[in-house]
Amino acid sequence: MNQGQPTSELNILEQDYIIRSYEIDAGGRLSIPSIFNLLQDAASNHAFRLGVSVHQLLEKNYTWVLSRMMLRMKTFSAWRDPIRIRTWPSGIQTVFALRDFEIQDTTGRTIGSAVSAWIVIDADKRRPVRPTAFADQINSIEGMHALDHSLSKLPKVEGGDHRSSFFVRYHDLDINQHVNNVSYIEWLLESIPDFGREDLTLRELELNFLGEAFKNDRITAVCRKDDPFGNRFSHTIVRKEDQVELVRARTAWSPA
Repeated sequence: MNQGQPTSELNILEQDYIIRSYEIDAGGRLSIPSIFNLLQDAASNHAFRLGVSVHQLLEKNYTWVLSRMMLRMKTFSAWRDPIRIRTWPSGIQTVFALRDFEIQDTTGRTIGSAVSAWIVIDADKRRPVRPTAFADQINSIEGMHALDHSLSKLPKVEGGDHRSSFFVRYHDLDINQHVNNVSYIEWLLESIPDFGREDLTLRELELNFLGEAFKNDRITAVCRKDDPFGNRFSHTIVRKEDQVELVRARTAWSPA
């Protein structure tokens, strides 16, 4: 594998990475926020090749926004481990453009999979438009999915066992001038109370992105334990000023 050298065949992009020291967590494994950063990097590179990257759409006053995503991990890489990310567009459903991912080790074994749903929005009106206008460029591989999972809307989270507060920094913003997806993931993971996390590994993370947050917003991340063993949690992230819900999520954990 060659670091950072993407290849593309039949509209599947394959890009190789070597895990860097700042991408691992306290347990020495590739962290969940780093995984999402790598997936977004591969997706951005592929979108650029297809002519529909954020930068290219902004020239037409459109942009991409991630709406829903599901990640499932079998095992985690460590520092200096090579991995390969494969990604491809997998269809259009109403306002959603679907994109799938596989994370592979050096043997070609799939160690992680993800499915995602993206929305094209008008950059001025902040309203969604149908991605069918870009269908020819996207050129989806219909029906080819990394996971057999329907990205439906998650139920509203009632109650909560733990709350954490955050303040949106300039560092949290992306090119769309709103909070980057990975910052939300960091906040929801921080909202989980200590329950011996050093002995558990996150296996599944599903997300619905419902709203936008901006610089200087105050954020509350709420976590609710969904089983007596502390292996499953539901999450919600709201803006403190007006209680607008920004993210819903659920996580599943298993012994490390």
